[in-house]
Amino acid sequence: MTEKNDLKFQSSAASSHSGSVEDEQLKAVRHAINMESSSPQSLTKQPRMLGRYRILEEVGRGATALVYRAYDPQLDRFLAIKVLRDQLAKNDDYREGFIREARLAAQLTHPNIVTIFDVGITGGKPYIAMELLEGATLEQILKTKGKLPIKTVLAISSQLASALTYAHEQGVVHRDIKPGNILILRDKKTTKLTDFGIAQIDENLVRSGNLIDKVLGTPEYMSPEQILGQSVDSRSDLYSTGVLIYRMLAGLPPFMSDDLGKLFKQIIKSKPPELLIDNELVNDDVQDLLRKLLQKRPEKRFQSAAQLVSELRLISNKISKKKTPKNAISSSLTTRWTLTMAGTVFVTMCIGLVVVYWMQYKALSGITFDYGHTVGRMIAYQSSEAVVLKDSVGLNVLIKESANNEQLESIVILDLSNRILASSLGQKAGQEFNHPDDHKMIKIIDKTKIYKRKLSDGQVLFDVSMPIFFSDKKVGSLFVSFSAVSMYQASNTTLVTMLLVMLITLVTVSIATLFLARQTSKDYKRVTLGLRKMSVGRIDARIFSQQSDEAGQLFVAFNQLAAYLERFFDKSIAHDRRSSDFKETGNSNTKQFNIISVATEGESDLQNIDTVEISLEDNASSSVGKTTAKTVVDK
Repeated sequence: MTEKNDLKFQSSAASSHSGSVEDEQLKAVRHAINMESSSPQSLTKQPRMLGRYRILEEVGRGATALVYRAYDPQLDRFLAIKVLRDQLAKNDDYREGFIREARLAAQLTHPNIVTIFDVGITGGKPYIAMELLEGATLEQILKTKGKLPIKTVLAISSQLASALTYAHEQGVVHRDIKPGNILILRDKKTTKLTDFGIAQIDENLVRSGNLIDKVLGTPEYMSPEQILGQSVDSRSDLYSTGVLIYRMLAGLPPFMSDDLGKLFKQIIKSKPPELLIDNELVNDDVQDLLRKLLQKRPEKRFQSAAQLVSELRLISNKISKKKTPKNAISSSLTTRWTLTMAGTVFVTMCIGLVVVYWMQYKALSGITFDYGHTVGRMIAYQSSEAVVLKDSVGLNVLIKESANNEQLESIVILDLSNRILASSLGQKAGQEFNHPDDHKMIKIIDKTKIYKRKLSDGQVLFDVSMPIFFSDKKVGSLFVSFSAVSMYQASNTTLVTMLLVMLITLVTVSIATLFLARQTSKDYKRVTLGLRKMSVGRIDARIFSQQSDEAGQLFVAFNQLAAYLERFFDKSIAHDRRSSDFKETGNSNTKQFNIISVATEGESDLQNIDTVEISLEDNASSSVGKTTAKTVVDK
């Protein structure tokens, strides 16, 4: 079903960015007026007038009214003129109701309600002059984008609810909330609600008793009480707002059918399809909000638009995380679980790191000492004969050959009196050798002593002092120094590798724990929030989830409890109501509602208006008769 009363184009004279264009347009209009006034043919070719307003072009039409872009020469500005259709304008009651409700709506002054400048009748045509806005209707936006992000939906809904709060406080009920009556200005921030004057006509006419009972509305957005022809108050607007929010989130209204009878049956009896919200943080809140707004009975909805504003603000704050408890960090399950697991892993890894590093250091040290001992024994064996023969030349050749080993820093061969026979340090033979004073003996292997010393540049050396034997007789001694750089490099490499492994493990475990803790905390918070809603009387709260684990079972149990409480209170209220009715009327007969689709009325200009007859039959007594209410809807 389409809504043909949506405006096709609207522009705002108050928009600063379009000021220069409108100045040129105003000049052009003034020039045209002057030319037409001075022209002898102006009587036949002058633009159409409506009161003092000059009609420039038609910008929209609906089932009950036409909308024009017009110019006000007295105030020198553009504006929109809404004119009642000729067929409706000929009816005195309809015309007077249009003017009466338009004047009532003109008293509304709110930043989210379109301002009405003037209301009147000229040439038998009632009209409303209102501000001209630059932007697009929400209907046009939804047809283009399908559905809107949750933040955008909340922003639009909050402004709409604020406008309804103000209007309801003034005693004005809109009765035709739909995307076509909501304008989004070009700044993409401001929402404007329109058509207050049109939406309230028929309720007053019902009270006057001069016309057949009927309620103006758009089928998909009409509340059950509108369809049934019952009395309508501000809670009907809240139902239509719920349908609007559902449409913005899902891309389609909750109930749709080409057959008006079937559509109305769905609205009166059926539950809306479950809607999945992309943002899991507010999924339950939005679901509860929609369920509250779309209740069939007005007393089960929000009782005022102000309550809706408060609920929307809570959801918006939840998304933007404006409301954070002061002790959230210290008491958060997510934080405690993550820190506990990360601390446990960190301590465990540190202990393992120390143990492994120490064991590796001991192993590398043993390998290094064995290497030094082996090299020293080899040099001592090769030099033993030369030491006996005092062959300094042979000893120097052996030292030069052994010096090719990069790890050897120095080689000194001594006789039994501790005098130098040969040295790689360039010391002269015959000099007495002085052992380093700063070295510390760390190990003894057989008769070999191993020392450790640290040079001024930070380098660490191992000194090996061992005797030289020839035929099992000591003939001299050997002093060899070799670097510990390779051993420390290997140890440091292992240490860095283990630190990286520890860091990766710590981060991985922390992320995994954080994810699991957040999911668990989220489940707890959903149940907590649901219980808090129930504690303040929101027994319609539900938790939506497709989980099949323990958390899913908890959600199912919560929903079962909430459903039981809701049925219990509904039965209590129904029993109290039946008791009250029995006392007042003396009987407890109930009404049966049947929706009967009838043919469209045949006037050519009103082809968009359908009439659906709703019969209220009393099954208890045929003498009561039948009451008929007709509903006029925008098809």
